[in-house]
Amino acid sequence: MRFGDDWEKAIADMKYSILNTVKTSNGQIVETTVKNKDLKMSERELELLLSDLLKQQDKRCAITGLPLQYETDKNMRPSADRINSDGHYEVGNLQLVCRFVNFWKQAMPDDEFRRLIQIVRES
Repeated sequence: MRFGDDWEKAIADMKYSILNTVKTSNGQIVETTVKNKDLKMSERELELLLSDLLKQQDKRCAITGLPLQYETDKNMRPSADRINSDGHYEVGNLQLVCRFVNFWKQAMPDDEFRRLIQIVRES
């Protein structure tokens, strides 16, 4: 399925962000040791996966359900999140979330972050 130009750009942005993260996250020591993050698929498979996730999630954040945006609000842009932060970029370990959600979640376990979001919703 093809999306409009903005969504094609969003998919490309997420792909290049993942490729850059994988390239610079090979366990090297900087000030701290960064996690080893591998891409367990080809670049083309990654593009297709991101496109499929965008469609499956109806262009909504997998955690908050908020609509993803590309041009209007940078914090609402789609961001590829590793469900298990200790895992790699691979099928079954990726979900699309709002950029701000990914920043907030960091390396927190997915179920714990969702629990905290639910507390915020109920308050």
